[in-house]
Amino acid sequence: MKHVIIICLLILPFTAEARRGYVYQNSFEAYGEGYAKNLANLANDRISNLPADQRAKCEQRYGRILNDGLIDIRVAMGYLDWTTGSVVRSGSRNYGYSPSIDIGAYYALVDLITGSCRGNFQLCRFRQETSGNPYVFVKNVTVQGRPVRARVEIQFASATEYLDNNVNSSSQEQRTAYMQNYYDRALQDADAAFYFGHSRNGGGPDFAPPKFIAGTNKVNYAGYYKKYRPGFNKMLQSLSNPSRQADVIGMMSCDSRDHFMSKLRSTAPKSGVITSTNVLTVEEVYTAMIGGMDALVRGQCQKSFYKQLRMTQRNADNITMDGMFE
Repeated sequence: MKHVIIICLLILPFTAEARRGYVYQNSFEAYGEGYAKNLANLANDRISNLPADQRAKCEQRYGRILNDGLIDIRVAMGYLDWTTGSVVRSGSRNYGYSPSIDIGAYYALVDLITGSCRGNFQLCRFRQETSGNPYVFVKNVTVQGRPVRARVEIQFASATEYLDNNVNSSSQEQRTAYMQNYYDRALQDADAAFYFGHSRNGGGPDFAPPKFIAGTNKVNYAGYYKKYRPGFNKMLQSLSNPSRQADVIGMMSCDSRDHFMSKLRSTAPKSGVITSTNVLTVEEVYTAMIGGMDALVRGQCQKSFYKQLRMTQRNADNITMDGMFE
């Protein structure tokens, strides 16, 4: 089976504390709810009505995904720090430099997929799996006339929201190692693998606190991430077995097309790849990921799948997809 993965840099205005107190959770909730309303009005494909060539390509893509009766979607949220060069404060809370917002994004996404449905939107009313993994959510769906189970697993990389607490901490080192292994397995075993985080100037995906230029609070993009490309090299290694590659790989991060697209397509030529074409706000890649997840649960084909990624003008200008139905 194959997967989709996407990633991006973070540029956000700071907002009030979320109801759980996680940085940006309220913002992510608003982004998701707004995009879900757009998706609710988009019709589901009737595969029998498609031209023969489109129908064949769509059936081919979903054939491997649906054969085992399970749509396996995994989301790996990278270490999503907000690096501004200044201290971040909200009310009486001081988050220090570079607070992590992937924890808030996690809870917002869980609220969305377990929340109420509307219109044709199907990434909803998932229930937490009772098998012992609290990060897994399941739902029975019908895709292209076939009853299957949809499984969504979401994991995040930051041990806490506070950079000072995460740097050189054993809990963060363990969380980073866990996330790297989780992402490696998603690229090999899931139907769709989404990376949501920083591109790190081509050095991502990244599940660890950022590397700074010595003596500064500036991320060492040129001297470390761009030069050594640690995360991307690990990603390519995970995809080294042609018989174990995600059907859809979504790189939900900034300028991910320029950073990752060419090598990903040559390494995993049968995988559909979703990327961004610019340095974006986190909203664009987050909502595009929601669109892609919902499209898979619905079994959308070429044109409708592409529309689901691009339901806003900013997404239409900056989100693209290659190799999915060609």
